[in-house]
Amino acid sequence: MKKYFKKISYLILSLTLVLGSCDVEESLTIVTPDPEFVLNTPGISTIFLNFEVPNNPAFTINWVDEINTGATYTIEMATAPEFENPISLGSTDLSNFSMTVANFNQVLDNQDIKSFSATAVYMRLNTGATVSNTILFQVSKYAVQLPSITSPTSGDAFSLSDVDPDLVAVTITWDDPEITASSTVPVSYRLEAAESGTDFATPFVLGETDDNSLDLTHGDLNTFVLDNNGVAANAKDYDFRIIAIAETAAGDLFRTSANITLSITPYDVALAPILYVVGAGAVDAGWGWDSPVELVLQGKKWSGNINLSPDNGGNFRFFTDATLTWGSPSYNFPYFLDRGYTIDSNFEDAMDGDNNFLFTGTAGEYFLEIDTENETITLGPAVVGPNCNYDQLWVVGAGANGWNWDNPVQISCTGTGVYEGNINLKNDAFRFFTDAVTQWSSTSFNYPYYENEGYTIDARLENALDGDSNFKFTGTPGEYGLTIDDVNKTITLSDPIKLCELDQLWLVGAGVPDAGWGWDSPVALPCTGAGVYSGQVTFANDAFRFFTDATLEWGSPSYNYPYYEGEGYTIDANFENAADGDSNVRFIGTPGTYTLTIDTVNRTITLQ
Repeated sequence: MKKYFKKISYLILSLTLVLGSCDVEESLTIVTPDPEFVLNTPGISTIFLNFEVPNNPAFTINWVDEINTGATYTIEMATAPEFENPISLGSTDLSNFSMTVANFNQVLDNQDIKSFSATAVYMRLNTGATVSNTILFQVSKYAVQLPSITSPTSGDAFSLSDVDPDLVAVTITWDDPEITASSTVPVSYRLEAAESGTDFATPFVLGETDDNSLDLTHGDLNTFVLDNNGVAANAKDYDFRIIAIAETAAGDLFRTSANITLSITPYDVALAPILYVVGAGAVDAGWGWDSPVELVLQGKKWSGNINLSPDNGGNFRFFTDATLTWGSPSYNFPYFLDRGYTIDSNFEDAMDGDNNFLFTGTAGEYFLEIDTENETITLGPAVVGPNCNYDQLWVVGAGANGWNWDNPVQISCTGTGVYEGNINLKNDAFRFFTDAVTQWSSTSFNYPYYENEGYTIDARLENALDGDSNFKFTGTPGEYGLTIDDVNKTITLSDPIKLCELDQLWLVGAGVPDAGWGWDSPVALPCTGAGVYSGQVTFANDAFRFFTDATLEWGSPSYNYPYYEGEGYTIDANFENAADGDSNVRFIGTPGTYTLTIDTVNRTITLQ
């Protein structure tokens, strides 16, 4: 009985709980979220468009739409949050959208958004009935528009002048429509030129700059034209273009402008091998072409002896081609004055019909030098003997006698612009110097100097390619004759050169007591250098004479005092004309032993 009662009690309790639960459920309120249309904010809001990967996605956006079932979405962009003038990027019926780097960059470019500068770009979705929220990107685009040359105009012509090679001949200017002061990458510009019609197969860089213009001087432009098949005094067309170079993190981005074509007439920079002086002031020439005075070119200098006089007008002019006579190109006084030359005070403008030179100094023989490098015209004493820019060149280096000045090899001036001497060469480097006194500080000439000046150089000599680009001898070591010809522009090696016409001169006479007037013991004066005879001789106050061949004795050719005097030698004051029957040489100094030197090149007889 108790068992049944307990079961009835559990049943009553359960019914009570069930009935109570129904009452609670009726009192709850269930809230359902509103449907959404949301463009999701991207995790990355900064976009750097990389020109190296144009087909990669520039961005990907996605959204949630619980309102517009089956909608087509237009993705809109604007540069201001108000979307006054939205731009459509595309449409889709999906819930995401991507655009490639190239396509997105082009959209930005169409909106004239400047390159390499962070720009705010707003995006949203538009179904036609509803518009989503807005998201923001900071976008940096790359440049696609090309620079354009604005000046000069294609077809313009320019004639270049050597009056002032540093003067600006033309200024090239250009516009780059995409680059502004706020650009975050450096952009430089390269000006290139090439022969017209070659499609820049071998472009020549005329300059680089960060600005939007570049000056081209007469000299620089002339060098380019002559180096690219231009001919002096002849017009030729050349193409010019600008290349913009943006140095981005992804690499250099190049943009090339359209070409312009310019006609350019260069001037001649080649120096005539000889200048011919014609005119009354050059008395040996006169105003005719029978005997013009020649000034030979050595390196960058024309020079030579000339007889000048202020008489009969005293005027003259320089010509470049004797075969053309009066039709030859010529240089008058203003020609040099306009080019900034410092002109010797003995010359002035003749102010005649041709503005010739006028010599106003004392009539006589002078050494005239026109230095085109230092732009000077000078007069000095007439040069006796050969005419070179230097009395000698000195060879120093391991290929000769070592890198020191204890025993440099002397290569003497032996003719007009010609240096000659014998040298023992080893398979090593050396260089030419001009002054043994100043040694390493003196002007020196290496292999590229002569190569650039157009010299033909012996095949056994090459560029050492060391720090100083010295000469290097690659032949069989030994003694050679070395000749440097500044007129014909050659450097040659040969068998050893016979330095003098004779192996020695012979001294005979009472003035040389070791010889006397006989042939038992004539005193030899040996050849010791290029055209130089030198040795120790004991002198007494008496007469003697020089002979050329001891085997012929008195039948030998001989040289007396008038011989050397007539050849223009400067003779030591210890000697005079003996005024005897043979006009021998007389020693009048203090008797004793001296070093006698006869220099047949510089035409001197000296005692030491």
